Amino acid sequence: MATTVVQTTSRVGGALRPWSSGLCDCCDDMSICCCGLFCHMCMLHGVASDIGESPCSATCIICCMPHPCGHALVRVKLRAQEGIQGGICGDVCTVACCSPCALCQEAREMKYLRMNAGFSGYNQQQQVTVVTTQPGQQQYQQPPPYK
Repeated sequence: MATTVVQTTSRVGGALRPWSSGLCDCCDDMSICCCGLFCHMCMLHGVASDIGESPCSATCIICCMPHPCGHALVRVKLRAQEGIQGGICGDVCTVACCSPCALCQEAREMKYLRMNAGFSGYNQQQQVTVVTTQPGQQQYQQPPPYK
């Protein structure tokens, strides 16, 4: 009889990492740059959906909250979810002063996370299979590291 247990790993030592690209690195990915500049709301909806917001709540954040509050909420959640350095005040100021650059940075971050084994290892779930061999004895099998 085999039982599957899902175990969530936590951030090692609480270390936060920097953004994978800088705020002004918009030209590093021209497709993201153009979309962020000319179709800002569509891209913001995409980033909000990527971080786990339902389509309905993502639309509500974008349409019902005054700028920069809705965008700042998305940025704060992304940063907290992925263990990225920074603070709420900095997020609000960044979005208020340069929303297109902030959005492009967030989209590049999501692309970086997808290209590097999905979301970062800070929030990955690790699956451990527990195989019962005899009554009272358990043998643990851990899958290879998440790559």
